Amino acid sequence: MHKFVTRDGQKISIDVDPGNSELIKLLTDTIPRLSLDEILDGELERRLKKASLGSVKLSSGDDIKKLIFSLAMFNTISKPPGF
Repeated sequence: MHKFVTRDGQKISIDVDPGNSELIKLLTDTIPRLSLDEILDGELERRLKKASLGSVKLSSGDDIKKLIFSLAMFNTISKPPGF
């Protein structure tokens, strides 16, 4: 498992065979140039068409924290009557 940081500061982990130093170097050069949204939209796969990747996952709960905070803010904002 190798950890990388995207352009927007999100940490991701990618399962890469430790012996595949060429792929690790390619990911180290590519991932910091992409945002997490671009990676989730498939931009990383398009850039690495010939390379095979393992699983990709977020290595921190930052997105979940943001989602919970957004939901809490939405629920505390007063709503017009009838909603």
